[in-house]
Amino acid sequence: MKNTFRIAVIPLMAIVAFANANATTMCVESDMVAIVLDPDIAGTGYTNTSGEWTATFPYGTVSGISTCNSTSGSYGVARPNANFEQGTTGVYCWCRMLRPARSAWVYRSAYSSASDCASNCASYCGRHVRTYADFRGGVFGSAGD
Repeated sequence: MKNTFRIAVIPLMAIVAFANANATTMCVESDMVAIVLDPDIAGTGYTNTSGEWTATFPYGTVSGISTCNSTSGSYGVARPNANFEQGTTGVYCWCRMLRPARSAWVYRSAYSSASDCASNCASYCGRHVRTYADFRGGVFGSAGD
């Protein structure tokens, strides 16, 4: 099921949320809310540094972390109950959004070595959140998990 999030830009005292029929609504930690988490809207850029990533969209920026561990998964599928710690010891790349809301860990891919994963995972997390709607759907759709 596709989840989209639409929240209007207004003061905290008058929060109003607009959602389509398949949407999940959430609150965001802020006095002003200015973000729309819609998997159908592609990003315009991404960055990464030391296990952290950001993806920029026309409506704002989302950010998160990555980890490389020994647990595999399916591309773009969230693991809501996973208790992964950020690390670089495995070959399986997982991504998690932290802002504007926390998502579940979402599987990205496997690398040929732990060092290859450590060098590339965060970059590809940001890139896939920015570029691929199915991956964005896994990340945005698991927000709050």
